[in-house]
Amino acid sequence: PRDIALDLLLAGTLWIVWLGVESGLSGTDTVSTLLPQRALEAAVWILVALSAGFCEELVFRGYFQRQFHAFTGSLPAAIALQAAVFGFAHFYEGTWAVTKILLYGVLFGALAAWRRSLRPGMIAHAWSDLYGAVIFR
Repeated sequence: PRDIALDLLLAGTLWIVWLGVESGLSGTDTVSTLLPQRALEAAVWILVALSAGFCEELVFRGYFQRQFHAFTGSLPAAIALQAAVFGFAHFYEGTWAVTKILLYGVLFGALAAWRRSLRPGMIAHAWSDLYGAVIFR
């Protein structure tokens, strides 16, 4: 229970830090056409957000970051490389979004490396997707 409480606290802190970073970036609303408009779409989006929170953190911070660390021998390089791959994987959102999401990947990668756990990032990632598309709307 104590580890879960700490992970929730770290996830909330990471999310607040990310909101601060994002508020300093202009022209970042690139996905508004993808967001749910009706109740059924919102329900499906909740499943997508939970899935993305888990899967993207597992793939980018859990797999790629470890592989890049093993390949380069450098944790900072591994964090930067996984963040770059993460950013470019979201190219469909537009060029400016790649930069924003790359920064997101650096923050989440640093937390995963420091905490040695994907759980806080998974929670923050899913919450961010839920908040932005369903709750805040």
